Amino acid sequence: MTTPEHSTTWRDARYDMPVSRQLERYDKLAAQDASARARVELVARGIYDPARYGAEDRPPLTAAEHIELLALAESIARTVRHPANIHHALLAGVTWAEVAHVMDSDEATVRRDYQQWADDQHDLHRQYPHLGMTADEYAAATARARR
Repeated sequence: MTTPEHSTTWRDARYDMPVSRQLERYDKLAAQDASARARVELVARGIYDPARYGAEDRPPLTAAEHIELLALAESIARTVRHPANIHHALLAGVTWAEVAHVMDSDEATVRRDYQQWADDQHDLHRQYPHLGMTADEYAAATARARR
């Protein structure tokens, strides 16, 4: 993911590599950015010590790398914040109050978002029967959202 055409949106980042590699690339870019910013700050303050911090140049991220960093961050967030995680937690016995607390939200909002996700999953299943929620799974999810 070093060329901008591979990283201009979160979807590009998501489908170009698994989340573990996205995290590695994100960490590399974020560290490079922090290092370059720190060097600029230390030089501006007049306290940069090449013997301590190294004499090598630390170039700032390019515009394309900043776009890649943003795309990776969004892809990672969307992957790990996937609504299916809430579904699995509810199936394991987590309460709506606990979900709302963890999400720093209210029960009505997390229930509404869960119902929207279930609606989308059921629609997906109708178009592609091997994906999404069956009618029975959808009915159970809808009942769960209303409890």
